[in-house]
This record gives sequence, structure tokens and C-alpha cells, in this order.
Amino acid sequence: MKKIILATNNKHKKEKLAWIVKDIFDEYVDLPEKIEIEENGSTFEDNAQIKAQAVSKIFNSYSIATDGGALIPSLGNSWSALLTRRFLGEENVTDFDRIEGLLDLMKDKAGEDRKVIWKEAIAISDPQGKIVFSKEVEGDNGMIQETYDKEQYKEGIWLCTLWNYPQFGNKNFFELNEEQTKEGEISWWKLKEETVAFFDDKSVIS
Repeated sequence: MKKIILATNNKHKKEKLAWIVKDIFDEYVDLPEKIEIEENGSTFEDNAQIKAQAVSKIFNSYSIATDGGALIPSLGNSWSALLTRRFLGEENVTDFDRIEGLLDLMKDKAGEDRKVIWKEAIAISDPQGKIVFSKEVEGDNGMIQETYDKEQYKEGIWLCTLWNYPQFGNKNFFELNEEQTKEGEISWWKLKEETVAFFDDKSVIS
């Protein structure tokens, strides 16, 4: 039986990775235990590969990992997309700290200077730690709101609480209808399409 480990502790990302592999692998499972992996790659794809390889080697199984972040051009060197979740550090930081911290960074920005672009990457490793597939894509574009509604917050996707879509009448991510949400999650749709196409074309799973 072909099994793959979802190499993430993020609830939202687990759901998306399971959705991507559900028609490729016979079984997908959560991480057997929490492990610390140093994400020191220079791209999102690098980091996804690092995580997938580490989990595969530890548990002798196929694994799929993801890494993503927000590009905010107007912040220049004050912002690293690779550190989107970790821009305030790791210790005792909540998602609401991150929301407030980003709003503070953006407090003097207006108009197009509040533009934000999402990127996401995934990687799949075989049980020996060899990367069999990886891909990085550009996702949706939006604007960082000046305020937010705490009631809209959802664990695992804190930045969506601040993500505004001018193209959809200045709706927040959580206010989008079903069709608009697909556009808001276009990175995942792109990654699923690429992954399914790859495995349909290649006999790489034994």
C-alpha cells in the first residue's frame, strides 16, 4: 500500500495537502510525532524539499511538505517572504501578535504600497529522502487591510484575516463566495493540477 505522510502541523495545510494527494496515494497520514526541522533554504521550494526529505528519512515513508509566504514589495528589506510566519520570531508569539505586528509595519503605507502577493511550494520525497516532485507557484494578489475583524480569524491562515481583494469589491478573504475563494486559493489549485499531472505521467511510486 502506498502511504504518504503530511509533513506539517498546520491544520489548514494538512487539509490542502490531503486534498492534493488523495487520488495519488492509497493512504495519507499525519506526522507520527512533532519534529523540529531547520528551514534554511533560499526559496520556498528549497524549504519544502528540506522538510519533505527530513520526514521521509526519519519515518521511512513518502512525505509531502509545503512552504509559503507573502511578498510585500513596499516593505523592501524590512520584510522577508521566507519569514512570513516567523517575522516576529518563534517564542511566545501568537497569530494575533503577527497580525498586529504586520499592521504596525504597514502603518505608513497606502494605496498600491499595501499590495501583497502569495507564493506556495510543495515537495514530495520518497522513503530514501529523494525528491521525486517539487513545484513553486505564485498565488493570489491582494491588499493588506488597515484593520481587521477578530471574529474572522481562523487558525493556520492568520494572514487571511488581513487579506483584502479590491477585484471582489474590497472583500476580506473570509467574505468571498465559493467561486471567489477558488481564486483566493489559486496557489493550491495550481499545485494540485501540477502534482496530479506529474504522477499521471510518471511511474515513480513503488
